[in-house]
Amino acid sequence: MGNRLICICSMVSEKEILSALKKGARTTADIQKITTAGTTCGKCLLSIDQIIEEFNAKRPEGPQQSLQFG
Repeated sequence: MGNRLICICSMVSEKEILSALKKGARTTADIQKITTAGTTCGKCLLSIDQIIEEFNAKRPEGPQQSLQFG
């Protein structure tokens, strides 16, 4: 995983998505709210889903930060 551009429409990188996941994002909807990735044309949604899946497979056990949207 690196800093490749995942969402061209919103100019969101893989690094930004991983950062949101580390801060507590759990779903594609969370990523969309935090980064706006996947909210324009939707072509990147599969990539976002894959990043989330890979991250969750490696997620450490223990308490995580919770996000507060608002």
